[in-house]
Amino acid sequence: MKQRIEFTAFVDVYTDEPLTQEEARRYAKDALLLGDKHGDLYITTLDDVTFFSTVGDGE
Repeated sequence: MKQRIEFTAFVDVYTDEPLTQEEARRYAKDALLLGDKHGDLYITTLDDVTFFSTVGDGE
């Protein structure tokens, strides 16, 4: 069974220069995969679960 959880989250990133779209995408992915434990330059905040449901394998 595949289930999908939707949630709100944000990542505060501490840099000297503005991020590019690709860098922002990488920080968001790393924050989800690695968490704050491995992040020197960011803090992840996972907020409320907004929705969850069972979905088909193709979704």
